[in-house]
Amino acid sequence: MNDYLCGVDWASLQGPYGPAADVPRLLQTLRSHDPTVRGEAEEQLEDHLQHQGMVEEPAAAAVPYLIDLLADQEAPDRLVAYRLLRTILDCVELYESPRPPAEVPTLNDLARERSDWWLSRSPEWRRHGGYQRPVTDPCSAAAFEAVRAGVPAYLQALQDPDPDLRLGMAYLLAAFSQEWATMAPVLAQRLSVETDPAVAAEMCIAAGIAGQPSDGAIVDAVSKWRGNTDRHPHRAALIGLVRLLPAPDTALLAELADCLMEPVDDWESPAGAMTNAVASALGGLTADSVPQLAGLLLERMRVPDPHRHDFLALRLLLGLTFPDGPLPDGTAFDDLSRLQQEVVRLVIHARLLRQGPMMPRAIGECNLPRTEESLAAWCAGRACSAG
Repeated sequence: MNDYLCGVDWASLQGPYGPAADVPRLLQTLRSHDPTVRGEAEEQLEDHLQHQGMVEEPAAAAVPYLIDLLADQEAPDRLVAYRLLRTILDCVELYESPRPPAEVPTLNDLARERSDWWLSRSPEWRRHGGYQRPVTDPCSAAAFEAVRAGVPAYLQALQDPDPDLRLGMAYLLAAFSQEWATMAPVLAQRLSVETDPAVAAEMCIAAGIAGQPSDGAIVDAVSKWRGNTDRHPHRAALIGLVRLLPAPDTALLAELADCLMEPVDDWESPAGAMTNAVASALGGLTADSVPQLAGLLLERMRVPDPHRHDFLALRLLLGLTFPDGPLPDGTAFDDLSRLQQEVVRLVIHARLLRQGPMMPRAIGECNLPRTEESLAAWCAGRACSAG
């Protein structure tokens, strides 16, 4: 890989503090046998590869070296390569879904469409000539594809004796739904022999985020962990199965709804990560594939909890009950379906609009009134428009 480093014009790559001429030296220093020296190089590299959570130009060029370091079983610390690859991946902003396009929009797709509609009607955007969904920055696109090229190395590292390395590989693999056909058999084989519950849970979550409806070994391997007495791998298996099963069963969906509705104090905590993974997996479904989910969410959201924030659940619920998008201007409450009316009443009675600024926006994205007073008046027929 030294030849690779010499072949890159690092001085022409601009990082947050100027040309990236120091990056190749720092990358080579990651192979030092002195942990203090490696740690200093890792810290400095983080500053070159990202800035304030945004990936920088040198990142994509550094990735091949990091993948090679990760794959080198003789390297003094392969986890340092994983941590830097994760930093890069976490700082990538993709505005286009990496998942192959589906014939029927998913709940996540519907949420994006509602958001685009909302922004297109924003007076601020209209003053600037109208709204267009942003496109992925070239730095982010290049970095994502560079990290994606390491999927074979990540799959190979799933065989490593170090559980921390296996855990990290499962995290990286979750980002690459395009590689599901390659990933599925390896995940199935590893899950069938994995003994570490935390690693198994991360692999199940990877299946839930990156997976597609499947059958055979991968479903069997994830299902094995559904019966685990440890709640973490058990719930992770549910996340995996909800994406792998063409028709998830009601018991599975009910448990995921319970997980989604649990209060979270710290969204960076394991509990927060689990809740986000549930929302991501459920968001990858289509409204017609889980018709019972709306009722399950409604049932739980009717019981208020001052320590809970219902935004993730409400966003899913709106996709399930308003799959055709925002209501036409002039829609009356009586024009809604029974289920849509139940959702509107829930918003009022559970006082969801008081849970922060994202809740009124979520309701507004359906072209519904955005305050309790105006929503209640509209329900009573005292408003002529839903907008």
